[in-house]
Amino acid sequence: MSLPFLKNNGKLILFILLCVFSLYSSYLYLTVGQKGYDTVLVVLAKQFLTRHIALPVIGLPPRDIADYYKNFYVYFGPLSSILLMPFVFVFGESFPQVSIGVATMIVSFTAVYFIAKKFKFSRLDSLWLSLFFVFSTVLFSASVINITASQVEALGVPFILLAILTYLYKKNPLLIGLFIGFAIMTRLTLALSVIFFFFELLQKRLTIKQFALLLIPIVIALSLLGAYNNRRFHSFFETGYKYSISANDDPISLNRKYGETSIVHIPANLYTFLIMAPTPLLTDHKGGLVLKFPYLKVEPWGVAIWYTSPLFLLLLFKFKKGMYTISASLASVVLSLPVFLWYSIGYAQVGYRYSLDFLPFLFIILISCLAPKLSKAAIVLIIIGVIFNCIYTTSIWENYPLFNIYHRF
Repeated sequence: MSLPFLKNNGKLILFILLCVFSLYSSYLYLTVGQKGYDTVLVVLAKQFLTRHIALPVIGLPPRDIADYYKNFYVYFGPLSSILLMPFVFVFGESFPQVSIGVATMIVSFTAVYFIAKKFKFSRLDSLWLSLFFVFSTVLFSASVINITASQVEALGVPFILLAILTYLYKKNPLLIGLFIGFAIMTRLTLALSVIFFFFELLQKRLTIKQFALLLIPIVIALSLLGAYNNRRFHSFFETGYKYSISANDDPISLNRKYGETSIVHIPANLYTFLIMAPTPLLTDHKGGLVLKFPYLKVEPWGVAIWYTSPLFLLLLFKFKKGMYTISASLASVVLSLPVFLWYSIGYAQVGYRYSLDFLPFLFIILISCLAPKLSKAAIVLIIIGVIFNCIYTTSIWENYPLFNIYHRF
């Protein structure tokens, strides 16, 4: 390979190498890197196929389950299990639940590429941004770790991205509303994504008629979710958190005595989102400070966004107002309020996984600042973030598949 070729195509070669590294890391996490084998969504899909909506009593997980008069339900909306139904019908309960995460990554990668193109990025820069969004945000760990809550929360992201993509390209209001409706059927809080489009209406980039059409699928989705909740809990507004069961050693349950929703929970949520750092990986857990390779681990409570997604640091130094900055900023704030007030800051996570609710809108703010071309500094930060996530995603269990895979053979 000649020197001129390397000089002219260095960014492309670097992208290919990092992409291969990311895909190989994903494969390891999806196979040898799993912690347990969660099948709750698959089991629920099987129940749906037999016209039941409650989980079977045998083999229930110790958390993320609601107990309502000895009937057991998943907290989350039904869409994840609905999407799994045809696969469970063909392959049975052996079908891997983490396939939801794989699909999430593929759709998100594609959607981000076309969103970036709309912001005038080149094809290669758009691919870099897609790589960033999938492999250098909390979306990566949520997608490849087979935990029911993470899989459901990750699934909402591509639907919001598709809603934004549709708006940027065609402004088809019914299709935008349909994608938001699908997102709502994963997590109710994602209904607040409509705030972005409301402020686009106020800035006269949407007509009142378009906004009204956009609301139709959203209202239908909310009605269906309400009927689903009423069937389970005899209340349109109860999703199951009120009747949650938790293991006795569940550290999150201790937060609940201060209230499910309270301003007292804001500091802890902000600390996890903005400040929490990795901790040393010690050779001897009984004392001393001798580190062992790879020297760091992520605590189960999570790690700040600057570690998983260092590209967001550029918001602090290169912020500039773009066409969609106001709408995306206000949507991010509104979507963040319910999760910052919530007693659970998340657990067994690499990053702050509740930020998945507003991550697509944070991304819109970010690329507005970076457009129309990625700088060398941006590329370096993407590389650092991808490497961090690919190395440390299961470090909360002190599991490093990239380094200890040989123990499996």
